[in-house]
Amino acid sequence: MTADTTTKILKKGEIVNETYTVDFFIGQGAFGEVYRVKHKFFDDLQVMKILKNESTEKISFDEMANEARVLAKLTHPNIIKVFNANTFTKNGKQYFFITMGFVSGESLSQLLKRKIQLPVPVARKLMIDVLRGLDAAHSHHPTVIHRDINSDNILLSYENDSPVALLGDFGISMTLGQDSKLAGAGGRYLYFAPECFWNCYLPSSDVFSAGVVFYKMLTGIHPWEYDFDSYRLDDPEDVSKMIHSGRKKSCKDPSLFNEAIDEKLEGVILKSLETNMEKRYRTASEFLRALEGTCNAEPIPENYWR
Repeated sequence: MTADTTTKILKKGEIVNETYTVDFFIGQGAFGEVYRVKHKFFDDLQVMKILKNESTEKISFDEMANEARVLAKLTHPNIIKVFNANTFTKNGKQYFFITMGFVSGESLSQLLKRKIQLPVPVARKLMIDVLRGLDAAHSHHPTVIHRDINSDNILLSYENDSPVALLGDFGISMTLGQDSKLAGAGGRYLYFAPECFWNCYLPSSDVFSAGVVFYKMLTGIHPWEYDFDSYRLDDPEDVSKMIHSGRKKSCKDPSLFNEAIDEKLEGVILKSLETNMEKRYRTASEFLRALEGTCNAEPIPENYWR
């Protein structure tokens, strides 16, 4: 997300529903605006995501509230906590919002912009964090499928010496679904498992998306090459055609771009990216166990995070 100089919904110091005081504007993404807010009663910092009006036309507040109640029960060190879903009215317009825990750090996408390619021990550590959080979601009753795993939705907390990766934005992905026509959603299609284009979402679909993220962390590129010049990137149907065309060939072995990837780790990565879901890891737990079984003899470089 990047800051925007256009008119924003809220201003610094503004109070929402007599509960949340706006601290500052963080940025905006495909789904809406993001603010850091302070809760009146709990005296802690939270993040408020205000959904764009066009993104909420096909859903009701009851739907969003029901999802939030499920997500609020997801408590895990590698999942950003969802606190509340509600609405507020300003200038005659009603806005939906979701509040969640504030993470002091940056997104994985921001880290990758600086580093491009991560050392194997670093990428492995971060992906294990993500998969532990995802495993908690997949093991929850009812099962929670994220449906929108990408490097923007993985946040890195720098509160301790060793950063912790947390998986966020469950609330938005679950409620809105992936048939959204919002600008910016097309880029996320690059992380979709094949079955997601037919509105089929399974735990193994999340595995595929996590595999794309892991491949990109280790290589600096996506697993498949796409012909971006021949398709309209603002048209979801065209983006879908582009992706299906690009994936007709097998993805290149990640060791071609990172010689530190050994044969066992490469096998784990490629299995997570199987386009045939029958050959892919079925759950985050399976992916996690396989990744934890790979060699991790090399330590994370000293002062890497500083």
